[in-house]
Amino acid sequence: MKYLGGKQRLGKHIAPILKELWEINTNQFQSYIEPFCGSLGVLKNMVDIPTEIIANDYHPDLIKMWHDVQRNRLVYPTEITEEDYLYYKNVPSPNSLKAFVGFGMSFGGKFFSGFAQKYLNHKSEDFLKEMVHSLERIRPLITNVKFTCRDYTELTLRKALIYCDPPYRFEKFPIKYRRDTKHYDEFDNDRFWNVMREWSKENLVIISEISAPDDFIEIWRHDSYRSPSQSKKTRFKGESKAYKIEKLFVYTGTNPIYLF
Repeated sequence: MKYLGGKQRLGKHIAPILKELWEINTNQFQSYIEPFCGSLGVLKNMVDIPTEIIANDYHPDLIKMWHDVQRNRLVYPTEITEEDYLYYKNVPSPNSLKAFVGFGMSFGGKFFSGFAQKYLNHKSEDFLKEMVHSLERIRPLITNVKFTCRDYTELTLRKALIYCDPPYRFEKFPIKYRRDTKHYDEFDNDRFWNVMREWSKENLVIISEISAPDDFIEIWRHDSYRSPSQSKKTRFKGESKAYKIEKLFVYTGTNPIYLF
């Protein structure tokens, strides 16, 4: 599934780290939770751990889509024109097809960022088929996942292994946290790290980021490339902003019995 900032490629690398921490602390945790589940790039690799699995996201259309995919209720369109794209952009939320079209048919997987199919220049790639195949591959994996749609600050978490993949900090502009096509909330990064400190008192919290405050320690890193186009010009230039080192962090106040 195309999704800006998703962990479709990195999920298979992050999941073994989380599973190792789960194995070390099997008797400590009662659930596995992703407060920013997004495209399930990591979660789809975690569904075999024997516990309650909760996938949460702030985006109502996205969670409605996952609910319907899970229950095999989503009727996939056979064609999406640019007119259809504009139509779904304005349908009321929550709506599964709004998420299907808004993410799957958009340039770079960014919610309604522009109808991607018209930028292909007659290439054979079919975003509609790719989206359908992606969701059908993941559907049997999420049978027992509990999906919720809440702001992460509203979650009450205890004795859980928590993986957080928040909107990443940008230094030049405020972080925008999108919930539909018209409303953006600024993501309060300082508040996020304070919540992570609080959650870490009774949970093991693992955070994906490029950097973190000084009282968080890095436990893992992996070279990655981020570019909506994934073109050779942006993907393979070492100085390009598309090149990043993905890291996992934990709070220094985390109970040491949880760690490796």
